[in-house]
Amino acid sequence: MNICVHTSSSRRREVEPHVFFIGGCRKIVAGILQSWVDHPHHYFEVACDDGRRFLLRYDSARQSWELAGVYAAGVRATTPAFQPRRWWSALRRA
Repeated sequence: MNICVHTSSSRRREVEPHVFFIGGCRKIVAGILQSWVDHPHHYFEVACDDGRRFLLRYDSARQSWELAGVYAAGVRATTPAFQPRRWWSALRRA
C-alpha cells in the first residue's frame, strides 16, 4: 500500500520518516526502532505516538514509500493515574 511520508534528513544522509498518513489519519513517528537496507529498499520499523508499530519501506529506485506491516500496540496495564478518595478515608489514620 503506497502512503504519503514526510521525511527528515539524518546525519548519515539518508531519509528517515518523521510523519506519515494512512487513510487520512496522521501518524507521528515517536521513534525508529530498527532500520536496515535490502537493496534497493530501505526498511524502517517505527513506533507511533498511539503505541502501534509500523514497518515502512522506501524504494530508492522508484522514490516511493509503502506500508509493509502493522503491529498492534503492546498490552498495557490499565491502572488509573488518579484514584478518587472515599469520604471515610479522611477519617482513618494510616
